[in-house]
Amino acid sequence: MPKAIFSEINLDKCALYGCLSELQISHIIPSFMIRWFKDSSATGHIRFGENPNVRVQDGPKARMLCQECEQLFSNWEKEFAEKCFEPICDGRAHEIQYTAWMLKATTSISWRVLFAFDAINELSEFPTAVREEVVAALDEWKRFLLNDQQCTDRFGQHMLLVDLLDCATIANVPHNINRYLTRTIDCDVAHNGESAFAYTKMGRFMLFSFVDMDDAHLWEGTKLNSKNGLLGEGDKSLPPELLSYIFNRAKSVANTYSQISEFQQEKILQSYGKNPSRVSASETLCAVNQDVLLFGKRSAFEATQPKSKPHLEQDIKKKRN
Repeated sequence: MPKAIFSEINLDKCALYGCLSELQISHIIPSFMIRWFKDSSATGHIRFGENPNVRVQDGPKARMLCQECEQLFSNWEKEFAEKCFEPICDGRAHEIQYTAWMLKATTSISWRVLFAFDAINELSEFPTAVREEVVAALDEWKRFLLNDQQCTDRFGQHMLLVDLLDCATIANVPHNINRYLTRTIDCDVAHNGESAFAYTKMGRFMLFSFVDMDDAHLWEGTKLNSKNGLLGEGDKSLPPELLSYIFNRAKSVANTYSQISEFQQEKILQSYGKNPSRVSASETLCAVNQDVLLFGKRSAFEATQPKSKPHLEQDIKKKRN
């Protein structure tokens, strides 16, 4: 995820309204999700993909919206945070009854992600037909957010809730899969020549936003409705290729974090030592422990730190005791 490059987006008018009002610094991923990530982590710090050796204070941002649009998005995000994201992440709920705020909030996120990737020319090498669909998707989502039209199935929003894996019987499961499923914030725009989607990973929430989807009929039980619906448990059907995509994203994150220097590893260990009770109660440790349970200590730790000399699983244990 090219988060640092998003800050280079330079617009002269609001990307949504098209007005010339002063542009605000907008979060691509809503700020409440970044706060959750920090609050539930072992260290209270975050490191993002473009440079994992640097701790950052916030998620990716760009100057792209006016104050009125910022407030519009904030209202939907507040409902999504309080009525859906927090109850699911806190374990207070396993399914959520939602109303119109759900599709507004998720579409606003998808629109920001797709717009930002397009604005930094990350999609310039996509096939012409896919790029044309990107323009069409952005236009429909924009009109929906401005109440000019309804969203169609063609550019629908699909949500999948994920959690820690109890077992790993499928071949080639990444050895950091639980850390990816529950502890990663990620975004991407992907295509395979025939289908394309914008992807936003927000902790236990995976949002897939159709851009050019030939196999839409294979997605069952995931579509978000415009007026009301139920998010959570129930039968789901997804394209088989999607699993490979998720595994590849997990492996990409693991490869990025394998580049953390020994100096930064030591800083991480020092953070563990400063507050061992926080480490013990963190969701980070839960995810690490589940990867260790499924794949063994060596494989689980080497998945994200193959270049490290310290045996971090032993060091973490020492810091906790």
